[in-house]
Amino acid sequence: MDVTIEQSCPSCGAAIILNEDDRLIQCEYCDVHNYKTGNGADRFVLPSKLPENINESQLVFAPYLRFKGSIFYVRDNEVQYKIVDTTRLGLDNRLLPVSLGLRPQAMQLKPVVSATRGGFILQSMPTKKVFAHAAMVVDLFDKHTVKTCHHRAFIGETISCIYQPCYVKDDHLFDAVTNQVIGDYTLLGDHLHKTCVSKSSWEPRFLATLCPKCGGRLTGERDTIVLQCTNCQSLWQERGGRFNAVDWTVVAGEDRARYLPFWRISFTTAGYVLKYFADFLRFTNQPLVPMPLYENRPLVFWIPAFKVNPKAFLQLASQLTVAQTRIPSGQTDRVTNDYPVTLDQQEALQAIKSVLAYSTLSREKRFSALPEIRLAANSCALTYLPFVAETHDLVQEHTLASVQTAAMRYGRVL
Repeated sequence: MDVTIEQSCPSCGAAIILNEDDRLIQCEYCDVHNYKTGNGADRFVLPSKLPENINESQLVFAPYLRFKGSIFYVRDNEVQYKIVDTTRLGLDNRLLPVSLGLRPQAMQLKPVVSATRGGFILQSMPTKKVFAHAAMVVDLFDKHTVKTCHHRAFIGETISCIYQPCYVKDDHLFDAVTNQVIGDYTLLGDHLHKTCVSKSSWEPRFLATLCPKCGGRLTGERDTIVLQCTNCQSLWQERGGRFNAVDWTVVAGEDRARYLPFWRISFTTAGYVLKYFADFLRFTNQPLVPMPLYENRPLVFWIPAFKVNPKAFLQLASQLTVAQTRIPSGQTDRVTNDYPVTLDQQEALQAIKSVLAYSTLSREKRFSALPEIRLAANSCALTYLPFVAETHDLVQEHTLASVQTAAMRYGRVL
């Protein structure tokens, strides 16, 4: 489910209602465009309704870590996956609820800013445990069967911190959202004494959407992580608080085509050699003859640069990687009718082992080799491939790889 946020416009201060994954922000009052940078985990607070005898300076905020994304498992001879959206208390304490339940989806959150009054309880649970908990709550496997895990990956994940507002009154800790008693405040132990005030570094940061090359306006859809300058035909991605140029190409297609973005990744391996396309065919036992030409053709993986449900993600990446010899070379040309980039190249690299496993036909023989494979990216370029709408699917012109349009719509809210 979507999480909505009430954000102040960085230009005029007007209230703007955003979805959690929105990056490109347009204020309807001042019409200024800004881009929200990815400066670490976002921090939000649930709205509070305090009684008259309690003021905001008396609030204490309990940290909850939220994980949203897809988990991919390779166990025994199966590739399994699940979408997870969960919150977990960031404290080693049993007084507070272990989860926020549906509150983040049912309520309008506000970002933590330096003017937010109250004390923020310091997180005592390592963030890695959130991932471990997210994996545990996914009941993917038969509980009575012990299975060997060859690989696990988190793709398209969002990690944020959501603070539950509380206050102490008459030796009890109260929920500042409902003003109901949670329990004896002493059960929080030392956590109430380990607080800090809001820091300016926690605030959202924004960049003006001006092309670093020509000064033109950068454009894109609300949730894109790659912006386009239509003036000088360049693409840009924010990293480290600045826009960096993105290497990209477009494979020509029909006039009616929709262009979907993919990360074209080449890499080196250690522990098991996957250097050429013929190596990939032998590892996955594809029903294709490793022609002499394939022995010297560098192996690349085609990973969707957009979020989509896990099954469609694996199918599409596998189909394109297997059929990569049929994909023509692209050109640096104008991008039109394109789909937004919503998946980072680093996450695409993490997906390679899962795609390799999904593409493998002789699974009993090959899955045990997955832990030995260590990847290091050589290059990662953005390539737009033409897809044509056919009934309920989008079909890639050159390879006939397809993805359901319903899966694409669902991917926009992952």
